[in-house]
Amino acid sequence: MITLIRSKDGTIKTFSPRPFEGYNLALGESIELVDTTFEEFAQRFVVSCMGVTGETLSVKQGSPDLIVNITAPGQTTVDVDINGSIETLTPIDGGFQVILGTDVPGVFVIQPAERKKFCAAGQGLLVIEVNP
Repeated sequence: MITLIRSKDGTIKTFSPRPFEGYNLALGESIELVDTTFEEFAQRFVVSCMGVTGETLSVKQGSPDLIVNITAPGQTTVDVDINGSIETLTPIDGGFQVILGTDVPGVFVIQPAERKKFCAAGQGLLVIEVNP
């Protein structure tokens, strides 16, 4: 059993393997118990690139294109938010992929678009910096 905290708009803010006893909820937040393990819930949506997940990845401008892998077991499509732009992905070889160019310096923030279904904490969020 895990505990979810949902924001006022119903999006998943965070989750924990323990009860949130004593947690001061912000106005409109709610607590929900889900019958699954922490590990299973954390694996529902995972974003990775070059073996990195859940942290910031830095690459040099002009590096080869980046293949970002998204795992979302049981999903036939998945909506991904990349810097506020939503892309609907279909599976490729059992997973989902996005290819990002590195020609221009900047930052890519990759997370689930369906925040009421998936959490953008931990392995559900990846930041990629393209540095000059």
